[in-house]
Amino acid sequence: MLVQVALIIFALFGLLSLVVDVGFMRLTQAQLQNAADSAAVEGLRRRDVTVQNAAGQAVRDPYASDCLRRAAAGRMVRRTFDDDFNAANGDDLQFGGGPVIGLSEGVTSLHALQTIAAPVAHSYKPELQFNQGNVGYGDMVSGRFCYTEDPKAAEGADALAQELVCTEEQRGVGAYARTDFNPNGTSPEPPTAISECPGLDEELPDPWPTGGTGSLTTVDDSAFLVRLRRSPEFDGVQIEPGVASSGPALPLLFGRGATVMSNEGPYSPRRDGFTVRATAIADARPALQVGLPQANQLGVTPFALVDTYAANLPATAVQVTIDPASGLICNGLVCTAVTPSIGRFIDALTDATRAAWVGVSTVGNALTAARPLNCAAIGTRTGYVPVYSAITGDTTRIIGFTRIALNPDPARAANTCAKVIVRSASLVAPDNASAVLTNRLALPVTATAAQVRELFEKQRVAVGRLDYQPVLAPALAR
Repeated sequence: MLVQVALIIFALFGLLSLVVDVGFMRLTQAQLQNAADSAAVEGLRRRDVTVQNAAGQAVRDPYASDCLRRAAAGRMVRRTFDDDFNAANGDDLQFGGGPVIGLSEGVTSLHALQTIAAPVAHSYKPELQFNQGNVGYGDMVSGRFCYTEDPKAAEGADALAQELVCTEEQRGVGAYARTDFNPNGTSPEPPTAISECPGLDEELPDPWPTGGTGSLTTVDDSAFLVRLRRSPEFDGVQIEPGVASSGPALPLLFGRGATVMSNEGPYSPRRDGFTVRATAIADARPALQVGLPQANQLGVTPFALVDTYAANLPATAVQVTIDPASGLICNGLVCTAVTPSIGRFIDALTDATRAAWVGVSTVGNALTAARPLNCAAIGTRTGYVPVYSAITGDTTRIIGFTRIALNPDPARAANTCAKVIVRSASLVAPDNASAVLTNRLALPVTATAAQVRELFEKQRVAVGRLDYQPVLAPALAR
């Protein structure tokens, strides 16, 4: 009977290990993953934010933007694990990335007779390191994402063996090399007036000093990776001040009474606990949907441009003219109903609900008719301009958005219909734009697979398609 009871107890410990220890691992990984997902999106969303220089102008300084976005990602993780979003008043509910459990050393290689204690802070509170040098194993890494259907693990030895990742030389290192993400080998450099980014709780210098170098707008900074981890420090890269951080490994509880291997090497699950990691990658993609303009937020405009024109706009101002009788926009100094148009106003600017604007705020929407309008009501318009294109066998539809300023033409000041168009570079919108649809595409049920493919090839600017310099928005890719 005693032998049977012993065997039953041994089996019960195995079941409890599955329920408690594996449950703790699954819970911890989910909590860390939620924080990593939010932080990755936040870090990419703020890639192209501006700062103010000594002249009071908004400037896009790459180093300042990099500081701001890494700080924003770090604060996002903090808020994820705070019970009331106020870091200054403590956290009575002990939200965190899994439990923190203290165990004594024990005796023998089985670590028997250990005692357990719950520390005062009994949940892990991650503090992301800025990793300004963009080291591949850091907490936050800027780089390039490329989707792969390879069934092998995306990170680790198989990835390190690859010479090319995302068509470029593999820059990943060790266990943190990936098949779908390549870190940028360079990072923006600060102006001489400062040496490093201010901390999470510090403000940037105001005004921002000039002299920083580098860029964040190339394809090599089009994605942002965030990783959170809890692991023993047996391989030397999990914890590095300013670069990488880690919480304590998740110790076994009931699993100590089961047949978990123990050894005296550099790592023993029984002694050191289990490693739990969460990795998220956000990718900058052309916006699928934009909102109405709000206070201090750009939004969809009441006019749209044809893709062939938007793709060929230079960086300098271009003169255009509006025909008030038809609402059409023409390139050059003259516009009549018979002049080839390069765009159109889809709203007469008299409807306070701006319902017509909503009708062109989503990719896939059919282009609406031009509307006559009073040119004096246009003024200056800056925002996310819908770009339209004819879909083979279908109608003309919105394929994306580009950032445009429509200003009065100083050379023709007396003519309220005389404008100049200035296009901005393809940047990540900090707000009011999404790379994820909130509803289905506004396509008829008769739409063919070829038509849907053509729409998205134009929207994503596929090889051979016109590059209309799309407004970008972050999307969670991994």
